[in-house]
Amino acid sequence: FTASDDAVSSGAEVTLSWNVTGAETLFISPGVGEVTGSSRTVTVTSTTTYTLTASNDFGTATRTVEVRVGSPPVINTFSVSPSTPLE
Repeated sequence: FTASDDAVSSGAEVTLSWNVTGAETLFISPGVGEVTGSSRTVTVTSTTTYTLTASNDFGTATRTVEVRVGSPPVINTFSVSPSTPLE
């Protein structure tokens, strides 16, 4: 169970993908519901941990993936003026 991106801006679309065998039903929470196939695109507005639940008559299996909204700041450059120490 994977996400196409693990950190995005609010409102971005992310594709959740999975490879499951032997399941009769697949369910993604929160907010997605029952799914078929091998992927679903979702719109992410806040950091969310998605859970895929695969079920059949013998039980269930789950996997999770987190998609974060936002990212920490990045300092691209840093300089001091004047460039020589004052005495």
